[in-house]
Amino acid sequence: MVDLRAHLQEKFGLDDFRPSQQAVIEDVLAGRDVLCVMPTGAGKSLCYQLPAVVEGGLTIVVSPLISLMEDQVQQLKDEGIEAIFLNSSLSAQQQRDVVAQLHQDFNGLLYVAPERFFSATFQNTFNQLRPKILAVDEAHCVSQWGHDFRPEYSRLGEVRERLGSPPTIALTATATESVRADIIKQLGLQDPTIVVTGFDRPNLAYASVRVNKLAEKDEALLQTLRDEPGSTIVYCATRKSVDALAERLKMQQRDRLIVPYHGGLDAGTRSDNQERFMSTAGAVAVATNAFGMGINKPDIRLIVHYNIPGTLEAYYQEAGRGGRDGQPARCLMFFSYQDRFTQELFIDKIGEDGNVEANRVEELKAHARQKLDLVIKYASTHRCRREQILAYFGDDAKVEHCACDICGRGAGAVNLTAVEVDPAVVLVVRQLLSAIARLKGNFGIGVVAEVLAGSETDKVARWGFDQLTVFGLMKERAIKQIVAMLHRVIEAGLARQRDPDGVRFRPIIELTAVGVAVMKGEQLPPTNLADLIPRRAKNDARLRGDARSRGDTRGATARQGNGVSRKDDDSQVNPDAELDGETGARLARLKSARTQLAREKQLPAYCICHDTTLRQLAIEAPRDVESLGQIKGMGPFKVKSYGEHFLRALREE
Repeated sequence: MVDLRAHLQEKFGLDDFRPSQQAVIEDVLAGRDVLCVMPTGAGKSLCYQLPAVVEGGLTIVVSPLISLMEDQVQQLKDEGIEAIFLNSSLSAQQQRDVVAQLHQDFNGLLYVAPERFFSATFQNTFNQLRPKILAVDEAHCVSQWGHDFRPEYSRLGEVRERLGSPPTIALTATATESVRADIIKQLGLQDPTIVVTGFDRPNLAYASVRVNKLAEKDEALLQTLRDEPGSTIVYCATRKSVDALAERLKMQQRDRLIVPYHGGLDAGTRSDNQERFMSTAGAVAVATNAFGMGINKPDIRLIVHYNIPGTLEAYYQEAGRGGRDGQPARCLMFFSYQDRFTQELFIDKIGEDGNVEANRVEELKAHARQKLDLVIKYASTHRCRREQILAYFGDDAKVEHCACDICGRGAGAVNLTAVEVDPAVVLVVRQLLSAIARLKGNFGIGVVAEVLAGSETDKVARWGFDQLTVFGLMKERAIKQIVAMLHRVIEAGLARQRDPDGVRFRPIIELTAVGVAVMKGEQLPPTNLADLIPRRAKNDARLRGDARSRGDTRGATARQGNGVSRKDDDSQVNPDAELDGETGARLARLKSARTQLAREKQLPAYCICHDTTLRQLAIEAPRDVESLGQIKGMGPFKVKSYGEHFLRALREE
């Protein structure tokens, strides 16, 4: 029987498997089809890389992005494992060299984009390929119900048949039950093992911030970046907003690397910007969703969604690029009603490229709008963010020690039902609802707030609002406060915003059936409005994205995340500042040695050695090659290639 743990340690320098990895690998080696759903950072790649090493022969890995291929192939080569890729980034001669290797019975991993299988120049080679294993990475791209559907992926079932129907493993971090069923159908998987390890990322602190103006959003982002010096990705909805925001940030953050990334940049610029981001500590990438799939930078501390994404699957995947090392990371979504219209424009364009059957266009648009509504609900509802994400994916895991913005304010969903709503809050809620009702669903939030505040504006006088019984009911409050409370009422489901017929970008506010019942006193407001009335002296933790005050909670969650074993706790949790002077000095020398190696090898620093491994080296201070090889993350290849460099750094006085 194959000793998988021995292969794991020898080839990949890892001590043990993460949850479910070994079971998946055993099924792949037994010739079974497998659908594997694991969160980002849980080790999906190993589930086909280790079987490829053990099985020998050719393994084909279908991958959607050039950056993903190059990154993984380089890491495999660094471990002494045969791997090549074939994509458009290679010159014509380089592509011919790869094809020649395939014709000479290449034994290793071939990374290839799905489009390659349908290239006329590849057909002769394609017909001769007989892989022992087929791996389909980012398998959610197969499904039209997924968030990142790609037409070429939908033809992979046909590709699989032409390859001789080899044992196939499909992998993704984001797939609802319906998407999982579609992946199985489209790929033609036969009685597959379905492994869903769960979607919880306890080390991620999710937060949503409502902002109404671009200037407010930029101010909040700048403050957040000042508070977080670690590597950051800021996601924008359009290329235009990426370019504009990157320029604004460069003006404000002159001492920090800011790089834009989107599909409109030429390939050389994209590649250069990505490489600089990967190799620079504290860098900020401002990007569309074209950036990040498969990016393996472990120490990203902050993910910001400057605009809301179109689906929770997309959000989960993009936010999941933070904290891959198991350390705490923050995932901040800015939410404004205007952002919805950008996503609706994308939805309106579904089918325009001809990649969707005409009779399915409206069905897909309706499905996309439903998913967008769920994003709005996630961003605006006062309910534990982690719990919402898990519920969306059908994961019934219990949420504990949550560091999201809702739970951080002590208003987590677990305890909401126990909160007693103060009579003063009940009165304020009914005043808000009464004002909405008096305006009969013909005006927006701003006008309702002006009426309640008793503002003597031309509009108020022209429409006779100063004669309403609700006029001036909240004259002691600022209009901005009233607007914030109206948004809370919407979030609680007592009112809703919508566009009037034939009008866009001017949403009105109206009551829901539940809102009418609360206004009439037939039922009490929901308990998540218990903290509705603003306090006089309250730091707005949401605006600053300030999770530092929750540091103890975040530390606790980090120790439970991503299958980190107890033996790793000390090295995973304590920051560098907690090391004693001598150990800290060793760590600094090790990082310097790693930087030098990275420059010589033209690799990102983490490809040489992860921070957690360097930290353990600094703590253990091995004196020879043998003891160096006992450190987690220092496999035989790394010891052979880099061991002497690190030992010299450790011995240096």
